[in-house]
Amino acid sequence: MISAEEVKELSSRCVKCGLCLASCPVYQEILTEEASPRGRVQLAKHIFHGQEEKSSGVSEKLAEAFYLCTSCNACSVSCPSQIKPTEVIQEGREEIFAAGGAPEPVKAVKENILNTANVYAAKKEDRTAVYPAALRERIGAKGPRKADTVLFLGCVASYLDMKIVPSFIKIMDAAKVDYTLFAEEELCCGLPLYVMGDKENFRKNAKEVIDMIKKTGAREIVTPCAGCYKTFRKYYPEVGDMGVQIYHSVHYILKLIEMKALDFDLKTNKKVTYHDPCDLGRTFEIFDEPREVLKAVLEHEPLELERSRLLARCCGGGGSVTAVGPELAAEMAKTRIKDAEEVGAEVIVSGCSTCKDNLRKGLKLIPKAERPKIRVKDITEIVAEAIT
Repeated sequence: MISAEEVKELSSRCVKCGLCLASCPVYQEILTEEASPRGRVQLAKHIFHGQEEKSSGVSEKLAEAFYLCTSCNACSVSCPSQIKPTEVIQEGREEIFAAGGAPEPVKAVKENILNTANVYAAKKEDRTAVYPAALRERIGAKGPRKADTVLFLGCVASYLDMKIVPSFIKIMDAAKVDYTLFAEEELCCGLPLYVMGDKENFRKNAKEVIDMIKKTGAREIVTPCAGCYKTFRKYYPEVGDMGVQIYHSVHYILKLIEMKALDFDLKTNKKVTYHDPCDLGRTFEIFDEPREVLKAVLEHEPLELERSRLLARCCGGGGSVTAVGPELAAEMAKTRIKDAEEVGAEVIVSGCSTCKDNLRKGLKLIPKAERPKIRVKDITEIVAEAIT
């Protein structure tokens, strides 16, 4: 991670070339300068150098410009000056948050996490409602037992989805992995706190999660959530050492395949394409692993979207956009669905629960008469479906 001072220095190196405009999913929908990476960098310079008077409050329009960013990092990839606009925008959000200028929906998410340990203000006991019945019976009301492997499921998969958690558990059980999980006691990883600029509460939350993990005595943690994975690998090291090997589900499933721990008797012959989540792809360049997993469970090679891998189009689910501009987030997802339609896909698969949720919203935005017959799935689902 680079320091705040380095980020502020980077903001002064923008040459306003505009090459970031084509890569920004928000700008492509809104087409206003303040919605572009270039525009946000210029606004950040005003904040950093005191031209935006914080004592008089932060305007709603200024705050919206920073919080309507998906943090997809596409602008940093396309920037010839290598100024890392994503880092500049994040620093701007931190200053806006400190000045009390975060939008109300963002503040509500913060309160949800602090009060209920999840972003939706849902009940703790509802976190395990999606667990397979056999798993619920096995874990009972007890806390996590000691085990080498911890499964960290994440808020979106636990509260908004009916398929990811059962599919992930089916894979782990089929491979006879000895795992533990936090069940009702699982906390939000804290990524929304980090993204909104609340570093203080993020650190407190991260310390609590790290302590919980260490108490299990585990040597590895596996999560199907790209956001949790990014948080553990990129942001937690600022707070403390987790003391475990960190895997996303695509890494772990591929490892199980290579160990021949899984048998696939029900490979699908559907035309499947893979959507690269920004938190896996551009952040860590995890491109080959999910495609290798898909090759193991498909009858045919996965289809490639026109914009994929490092240049993948963001689906709009990241950052604080789903809170501040949910309609905008869904519009971006609709654009990504049309990308899948253009290559003739019947299924669009991702390795991110938030991407899956937002892509489904984008699909529903398309009028029924025009809606393509495309299913949206997480990679854990398509792997689990191939197991008898």
